[in-house]
Amino acid sequence: MPIQVLSDDLASRIAAGEVIERPASVVKELVENSLDAGSTRIDVTVMGGGARSISVVDNGQGIPAGELSTAFERFATSKIDESSDLIAIGTLGFRGEALPSISSVARVEAVSRHAESNAGARYLIDFGKLGKVEPAGAPQGTRIEVAGLFQNVPARLKFLGSAGRELSRIQSMLSSLALLDPGVAFSLTADGRERLRTIGSGKLIDAVSGVYGAKVVEQMIEIDEDQLAPFSVDGLVSSPSLNRSNRNYITISVNGRWIQSRRLSYAIEQAYYGFMPERRFPIAVARIKTPLDDVDANVHPAKAEVRFLREDLVYSVVQRAVRGVLSASAPVHELGAGRAAGSIGLLRTPGRTSTSEDFRSLGSGVSPNQRGNENFNQWAEPSTLVEQTRFSDPSTSDLQISQTSQTPKETLPVLRVVGQARETYIVAEGPDGIYLVDQHAVHERIMFEKVKQKFNDNASESQPLLEPVTVDLAPGAMSVVHEHLDELNRVGWGVEEFGANSLIIRSVPASLSTHASGDGAGRVFVGVLDELSEGGSGESWREHMLATIACHSSVRAGQVLSTEECKDLIRQLEKAEHPNTCPHGRPTIVQITVNDLEREFKRRK
Repeated sequence: MPIQVLSDDLASRIAAGEVIERPASVVKELVENSLDAGSTRIDVTVMGGGARSISVVDNGQGIPAGELSTAFERFATSKIDESSDLIAIGTLGFRGEALPSISSVARVEAVSRHAESNAGARYLIDFGKLGKVEPAGAPQGTRIEVAGLFQNVPARLKFLGSAGRELSRIQSMLSSLALLDPGVAFSLTADGRERLRTIGSGKLIDAVSGVYGAKVVEQMIEIDEDQLAPFSVDGLVSSPSLNRSNRNYITISVNGRWIQSRRLSYAIEQAYYGFMPERRFPIAVARIKTPLDDVDANVHPAKAEVRFLREDLVYSVVQRAVRGVLSASAPVHELGAGRAAGSIGLLRTPGRTSTSEDFRSLGSGVSPNQRGNENFNQWAEPSTLVEQTRFSDPSTSDLQISQTSQTPKETLPVLRVVGQARETYIVAEGPDGIYLVDQHAVHERIMFEKVKQKFNDNASESQPLLEPVTVDLAPGAMSVVHEHLDELNRVGWGVEEFGANSLIIRSVPASLSTHASGDGAGRVFVGVLDELSEGGSGESWREHMLATIACHSSVRAGQVLSTEECKDLIRQLEKAEHPNTCPHGRPTIVQITVNDLEREFKRRK
């Protein structure tokens, strides 16, 4: 075929394929136009998953009658002009492609009344065929109805999913927009049934309640924005005990624009490292603010992605903000919390010293005055020196526990060790029930924080092996060793190349000296390299590397401990910065409340 210029009709349908992929794309473009128009209420109605019809009604500024037909021409927009900077864009739409793309593959009716007009106007476009602008009665705002989507492009129509699946995509997308703009009241009605409603109070917590429900709200933690910082983030993230099996519950915006960013999602996931089990994901709403000229929004046909001038900085801001609030509010895991959205455990107000009265009133259903004769001193351990054990740190062996002792984050109660169960769990009692402590997870947390502190202080120690160990590496692993050799040496590994794909290990981190000798050192080293391939790079990989070393340095399940050794582990845990989870996110301690015990023994209903 000779080279020729395509007709306007065919060119419009091709362009629509980039912007309008499915019914959810139509809803997104129309709702974003409504948000740009300053709407405080947006109502969406769909039939047949959006393939049959879509209606979006808002109360925004509206479109003047004289501009209504122009709005449906390609590249017609009120948001930029020839003098505009295409980088510093503060609106959600700007290219003038949405309305003409939609009208080229559907029958579209637009009715709008501008805020300064006394009457509205109606305009109909039938699969690209333009109609006339006619007067129409209408309230302030705009109503756009889309019918018969892709009826003139059968190839596109057959690739749509079922009505239920397309509706699910619409609801998910609209929920994200509602979460990111809580000052707007959203509603979604599908086939006569309401699917979503938010009240538009301006409070993010109310938007989360409208989308996910009141029980989820109870376990969300707020991120406060740094008003003075040019790069900042605010929002809500879930307590580690509230998690999901996929990333679909992570919602991110940049300067008000909903985006999909694998890297920023990963920043949030990494912030939960050590708080949440692997392959579990949080519920999060992260609203990022950056200077407008640091973001290029014109890099994706559907504006679903953006490009950052300083992406590493944004990544760091997000990760540190989420990590900070998790560190300040890590709860004790309560039995059953992993199966249902239950209590978040003993979460106390930072900066306030808890008393015995506080502990007794937590979950007991009895006021302190009613139980004032009880003596809390039974929970306190005697103030005696702790015997040095085979896994204790000499610098912490003289730690004393008293009634007023608190952990740095005030998240652990004072515990009295009872004994060991199944050579794996330390049994203890506290002010509000029974506590089961995983001895390996506890020691892993303790060792992780020690190894990390020494690594950060450049004070890591190395232990030479009596006999060097030769390790064969997988193809490509040697380049990984070269890339991270400085960090491996810094943590205590001493390795030398021995052929193309082999290494000789001459020394190991000191913490591994009694646990990784001979072939065991090689297995641990290979595990560290495996963590690199799974954990990314930079700070996130270092966390994985140190966690692997801590894991292999720790007491194992099935190892018999004396009562004094159990007590020493508990004392060291109370000094940990994040005592409630191991570095891999598993709980270190599980609480069985007094209420649960009394219900099981039929002492209360």
